[in-house]
Amino acid sequence: MHEHHEILVALVGQPNSGKSTVFNHLTGLNQTTANYPGVTVAKKSGHYHDDKRRIEVVDLPGTYSLTSYSQEERVTRDFLLLERPEVVVVIVDAVSLRRHLYLVFQLLELQIPLVVCLNMMDIAERRGIQLNLAALEKELGVPVVPTVGRKGEGFEQLRQQINKVAAENTHAPTDWKIDYGPLEGILVEIEASLAKKEHLVEDFSPRWLAVKLLENDREGRRIIQHHTHDDDWETLLEQAAEKLRRYETETGDSPRKTIAHRRNEKAAAIERIVVQRGKTPVRNSDRIDRVACHPIGGLLCVAAVMLLTFELAFNIADGWDWVPWFGGWTSPVGACEWVFSDALPPIFDSWLRLEEGSDLKSLIDDGIVAGVGGVVVFVPVIFFIFLFLSFLEQSGYIARVVVVLDRWMRYFGLHGQSVLPLILGGGIVGGCAVPAVMATRTMREPRERLLTILVIPFMNCGAKIPVYALLISAFFFSYKSVVMTAIVFLSWSLALLSAWVLGKTFVRGTPTPMIIELPTYQVPQISDVLGTACRQSWWFVKKAGTIILMVNVFLWVMMYYPRPADPNTDAKTQLANSYAGQLGHAMSPVSQYAGFGWRDNVALIGGFAAKEVIVSSLSTIYGIEGADEENAEEAEEAKTEEVVEGQAAKAEEGQIAEDVDTEELDESGQRLAVKLRTEEGWSPLKAFAMLLFVMVYAPCFPTCAVIWKETGAVKYMLLSVVYSTTLAFVLAVAVFQIGCLLG
Repeated sequence: MHEHHEILVALVGQPNSGKSTVFNHLTGLNQTTANYPGVTVAKKSGHYHDDKRRIEVVDLPGTYSLTSYSQEERVTRDFLLLERPEVVVVIVDAVSLRRHLYLVFQLLELQIPLVVCLNMMDIAERRGIQLNLAALEKELGVPVVPTVGRKGEGFEQLRQQINKVAAENTHAPTDWKIDYGPLEGILVEIEASLAKKEHLVEDFSPRWLAVKLLENDREGRRIIQHHTHDDDWETLLEQAAEKLRRYETETGDSPRKTIAHRRNEKAAAIERIVVQRGKTPVRNSDRIDRVACHPIGGLLCVAAVMLLTFELAFNIADGWDWVPWFGGWTSPVGACEWVFSDALPPIFDSWLRLEEGSDLKSLIDDGIVAGVGGVVVFVPVIFFIFLFLSFLEQSGYIARVVVVLDRWMRYFGLHGQSVLPLILGGGIVGGCAVPAVMATRTMREPRERLLTILVIPFMNCGAKIPVYALLISAFFFSYKSVVMTAIVFLSWSLALLSAWVLGKTFVRGTPTPMIIELPTYQVPQISDVLGTACRQSWWFVKKAGTIILMVNVFLWVMMYYPRPADPNTDAKTQLANSYAGQLGHAMSPVSQYAGFGWRDNVALIGGFAAKEVIVSSLSTIYGIEGADEENAEEAEEAKTEEVVEGQAAKAEEGQIAEDVDTEELDESGQRLAVKLRTEEGWSPLKAFAMLLFVMVYAPCFPTCAVIWKETGAVKYMLLSVVYSTTLAFVLAVAVFQIGCLLG
């Protein structure tokens, strides 16, 4: 034991086994979440007290085996081998005993103190499944504790068994093993050779290592190399490799396949002894799956469920006026915006006695307060999205989504689990890439996860919609539906093609087979759903917020300095002479091939922080906001009113379906749309090139920060920025130049 008053307990189990529910019942609110060093796998730990002892519980990532195919498998196995917990609790679904025994066997071969938690006993009983617990304990040689996670039943007995196993304080070898048939002779020889290495067998079971060598497991070979403590480790590995080759030559079969076959046979034999199944009618879940997993009906279900989920999440966060509080705001997002736009600035002005127009006031108001506010405003959206997604996942439906869509996504190097993050990022228009990238945590395969992260920014997040609305209302008003449909189609096409290209170039590797278990449908625990949503939201505030704040301050410096000598200089001139303005001018010789001038470049630079900044930047740059000449403003308003009236007349004639200007743009947006329509250098061709560029080019700073955090490497963030911006520029140039030639 680590200390006489502390016990380390590890929870292990397959995905959808109810492991998180068991963890929550054991630890209550005493939980923390972090990442394992060097990987993006979440680490959950908690504790409870019993008889003046502190029991530390670590919820290891869900895994189907202890091989080295995924981060989850490696993290789980390394923790068990290196941290050597006093007790390992393996969570087993009572409904699917045989499938879950495959993992139990691998844990038993590790020769670690084990307790089997047989969860979901209530569901097994409803399905007419009876389990002989005494017979199961005899077959496995370890304690078996029945639990009902949803109702909190059996956890006192589980705590007692944890204390009992911990009190024995032994990692002594047992005589439990699987008979691997034709491999037994080879296993015995390798095991005998390994057993002679004193330092090696102090920490690792020689039989387990022998099995790993015959499975050609990379991590097993590494353990022998680094823990043998003498120079003949190469001889051991060469002898094992020779035996492996001889077996394959003589039998025409691989040892790995034989080992898997024998484990499955053992699991089936135990199931025959332990499980009795009564006659039960066709279950409701089977009836549901006939539609939910159908190749065509399943696709329609996915579309309906995802649409409903995101409609609810975004409307509850900011679409519906449902919060009957004060301050002039009626939604959670409105509350966040009110705090950072109206409530905090006066407080800072009062405390710091900031002088109006001073650099410090601008830094605090525009750089710091607005920067933090730009982060916090995402939190309600993230919370409600993860609230609903957690509900769907724990209910068992997300696994069906993955199965239905997997066959389509594989053509492009992705798989079914990629679809949900892509939709969340704006696949149905109006999502957000920040929670979408975070949602890839549910993906087990690192290669497919990375590809999904890299193409999420191609989706049409909510921040791009104001830009689309502006340009469409100005140049494509009569073809609004056609252009929006084209944008959605192009974003998906570019995302999938980019996944294929990146998979062949920067993210090479063999596509990994997707192994997924269809869990039992169940009503999720409200505490688990809320806990997941709160943890994800707090992670975003704590981790991503710091980086986003620093970047926003940097952007403020770029657009604020150098200050003009004349304090009466208008905002447009000041911006033109700022560092960002100078950069916009410097980019013009290249950007002109896409039709973009220096003012457009400055707006697009601002879009690196957040895409909606493009609209406000264009308003400032083209003199819509803060116009000094009253007559010019009145003339502009008159022109706007005339255009709007003209469009209304056309609508009455059936030429326009709906009034975009009044429904999707505010008054400033209407004036800007008219200004761009009449501005020299702007045309429908340039507007479409701009639409394409905005749709594809670099993800915003919050998304970049989350990509960095989720991938654990700055190079992938840079790859996302460089690849998407290059592709966006190539597309914009191609469209503009071809259009000029044809026009």
